[in-house]
Amino acid sequence: MKTYPIALELTVWFDLGLSQYEVVVNEASKISIKRTDDVLHTRELSAAEVDSLLAAIEAVRVPIAQELPANPENKASSSYELIIESAHFSLEFNWENLDVEANRSNAFESVTKLASLVQSLDLDH
Repeated sequence: MKTYPIALELTVWFDLGLSQYEVVVNEASKISIKRTDDVLHTRELSAAEVDSLLAAIEAVRVPIAQELPANPENKASSSYELIIESAHFSLEFNWENLDVEANRSNAFESVTKLASLVQSLDLDH
């Protein structure tokens, strides 16, 4: 069976800061860490890291968000945009920490685990 590259992009806004992680999984898998379009560093991923990423991507389930009641005190401290693309599919997820906290069904668990894994690959973080 032919395998195709997977590209993953995670953008995190945390306390008004912006971090971008671009991951490519193919023959020469790598991660690039950016801050506001400036590449801070890039490194190759180990086979174990690639296996962990693939397992986390395979576990992704589409989260269903519940509407939060309007409350001016509800201010997100972080928000996320996760894009996963290959030759056969493209998925995009957007969520805030408030979405995760308000959702009791753990609907965001698979995407937050993948986002956490990507952030943990930034060894200089």
